Amino acid sequence: MQVGLITGREKIELQDFPSPVAEKGLAVVEISHCGICGTDLHAFHTGSPYNPAICGHEWAGTVSAVGKEVVGIREGDRVGVGVPTACGECAECRGGDATHCESVLLGMLGAGPFATPYGGFAPSLAVNAKRLYPIHPKLSDTEAGLLEPATVAVHAVRRTPIRLGDSVVVLGAGPIGLLVLQCAKAAGAGCAVMIEPAADRSRLAAELGATAVIDPTTEDVEARVKEECGPLGADVVFECAGIPKTIDQSVTLARRGGVVSLVGLASLPAEIAPGNWLIKEVRLVASLGYLHDEFDHTMQLVADGRLRLEPLHSRTIGLAGLDAAFRSLLANEGDVKILVDPRMDG
Repeated sequence: MQVGLITGREKIELQDFPSPVAEKGLAVVEISHCGICGTDLHAFHTGSPYNPAICGHEWAGTVSAVGKEVVGIREGDRVGVGVPTACGECAECRGGDATHCESVLLGMLGAGPFATPYGGFAPSLAVNAKRLYPIHPKLSDTEAGLLEPATVAVHAVRRTPIRLGDSVVVLGAGPIGLLVLQCAKAAGAGCAVMIEPAADRSRLAAELGATAVIDPTTEDVEARVKEECGPLGADVVFECAGIPKTIDQSVTLARRGGVVSLVGLASLPAEIAPGNWLIKEVRLVASLGYLHDEFDHTMQLVADGRLRLEPLHSRTIGLAGLDAAFRSLLANEGDVKILVDPRMDG
């Protein structure tokens, strides 16, 4: 069985692995779709050490075998991968903070008892069954393959205080930014401004509910935000670009007493103007990953049409097309979200 793994700078290879076995506590899943994530792209671009368990971590499929002591998951179930429920035993859980459970974090990182020898760029994978959740029957396989990043956006918006009618700015119309935009609208945002230089992604942001789209390469962003949101600035700013300079810019765009929500993962240090942060008295929220129950919330939003995933899907490729797909996404050649179907040729 061939599996896609990032092995160096701008190098992704197909390597041979034996077919997985459903040992105790594990379930074997035949993968139907796996998304290429921004963290996958970062590892490919930099060649930084990358945990093979999360090389392709946005996947869904069908259970083909279950091991002993697996509860709640059966052969034939359509499932997605996420994190386990809180363990109730770690220091965080015992301290009353189950939302920051150590086991949940390990599940997200594919570490400890949740480690696997490879990720979702594979025909099948044996995974700790506690990380699996049933897919809503109304969802297509394509939508199932996009649930993991959608739940990242749901988690970010659920952590961020938004009141009905608040003005919201989203920096970056990548997959997460486009999903956060929709979630913010569903949470009650009124004015919803997207800041994005790429024309194709700007058009998609408008299609998905942005009340205005600002091109930072040709427009005065701060002035335009005040035109759209009012002279005080935005009530809530979501930083989804993961670019060091946009972290401080997020505070500039927020009103005094507003909220800045950090969602994008910047790979380099960012410089900030702390005096501006203090004067504005911004409330800062940081968001990483999701909680197990938030997959249910996300699927319901998709099922009832409040969260649209299909427009983000650019195309589907087979394992043999991984290298070209990674290079296309790095070059920003128009793709938003590429899904990998291991059953396909090419």
